[in-house]
Amino acid sequence: MKKPILVTSIMAASVGLGGCFASATDSSPTADLRVLHASPDAPSVDVLIDGERVLEDVSYQSGSDYLTVDPGNALVEIQAGGETVIEQTVTLTEGGSFSVIAQGTLNAEDDAEFGLNVLDDTDRRDNGTNDVTVLHAAPSPAAASVDIYVTGPGDELPQAPTLNDVSFDTNATLPEIADGDYQVRITGADSQDPVLYDSGALTVNTDVTAVAVNSTQSASPVSLLVWAESDPAVTTVLDNSAEVRVVHAVDAAPVDVFVDGSKINGAEPFEYTDILPVQSGVRAASTAEQGGQYLTVEPGERAVAIAAAGQGVDNALDSLSGTLTLERGKSYTVVAAGDDQDLPNAQLIVLEDRRTASDSNQADVRLVHAAAAAAADPVDIFVLPDGETPQSPTFDDVTIGEDTGYSSLASGTYDFTVAADGTTANVVPGTQDVPIQGGQVLTSVVVGDDVSNLEPIGLDDSRP
Repeated sequence: MKKPILVTSIMAASVGLGGCFASATDSSPTADLRVLHASPDAPSVDVLIDGERVLEDVSYQSGSDYLTVDPGNALVEIQAGGETVIEQTVTLTEGGSFSVIAQGTLNAEDDAEFGLNVLDDTDRRDNGTNDVTVLHAAPSPAAASVDIYVTGPGDELPQAPTLNDVSFDTNATLPEIADGDYQVRITGADSQDPVLYDSGALTVNTDVTAVAVNSTQSASPVSLLVWAESDPAVTTVLDNSAEVRVVHAVDAAPVDVFVDGSKINGAEPFEYTDILPVQSGVRAASTAEQGGQYLTVEPGERAVAIAAAGQGVDNALDSLSGTLTLERGKSYTVVAAGDDQDLPNAQLIVLEDRRTASDSNQADVRLVHAAAAAAADPVDIFVLPDGETPQSPTFDDVTIGEDTGYSSLASGTYDFTVAADGTTANVVPGTQDVPIQGGQVLTSVVVGDDVSNLEPIGLDDSRP
């Protein structure tokens, strides 16, 4: 059944003449209009104005430059998969400039219903000064009002926010901003702790529309879209942090884990199949519920070292130590893999994680080979709906240290058959009859030093 078309009318300015697109050689009056995709669960969309397709395949967090259109009543239509999701009449004044933001969620379970937000940019675009318009378009959760602080880079948070109690669908303009570097931080309303988002240093030298949206990566639930007359038109500014978790896949080898020389596993040794970070002084169990937890660290080069328990960082194992380059806004899983009887050949497997499903109706699933068992190197992996007979492998010749990457799967029950190379018999218990739901992001790390003790460690990669 087709989704109902939402038809509304917004008076963005005084009524002008209706019309179609202005020709580049036409001397008739014009207006300028640009469009931004800020709906986290909507697929890529096409944009039509008065029935003419002007933008195609616009993905989430992407937007256009200003388009030249005729002034008057313009019918803005958003299509997904060839079907109209919403259409809205926007009244454009002659010589005016307007921004249309597609925001909210298609599958709204809160107050963030999918819709078009129209901003009149005319005055700030024509006044010759730098003006910054801030819009709260992050629908998760829509009810969460925030405080926004705009300061110099590295400055302490002032007692009063620059903008306070900003709710979803609300915008405000900061006028006459001097050229320079600034830092944007977002907190919950009436609370400076914790900081939910930190932009780091941002350079402002033109008019900017800064749109807070749901983040698809990083420790923060929010990213900032900087929308300006620049190339590209939209720049995603991720939170100034990185995330890391560590999985212990070296059998029978309790260890300590050090980051930049500091032990991070607390008083207790880091045991086989454990997952870091430590939560409330207790080692995280190897369950999907625990696997979604990460350490938040500064981006950049981080020295990671793993040593036998109680031996100190100076006695760290060369094979399980190294410098990791952690990029801003990204999340990582580090797997210490190998055989405790052959530690010189152990290895760190570094994976970049996905924190949000690529499609809310699909699950993203990844398998990682971290088993030291010689009989399981390489393996063939079959991903099939429950009960189907394995024939051709989905992934063949997967060796220790390799992963399958994320595969998108429809909701259902699946068999993840891991078989010795060239065979079809599953050798890893716990990988059959696995229920999968749309919106999940899951990683399964296969561990074990012998084919008789192979097992999966299930990780939930999705943001809580």
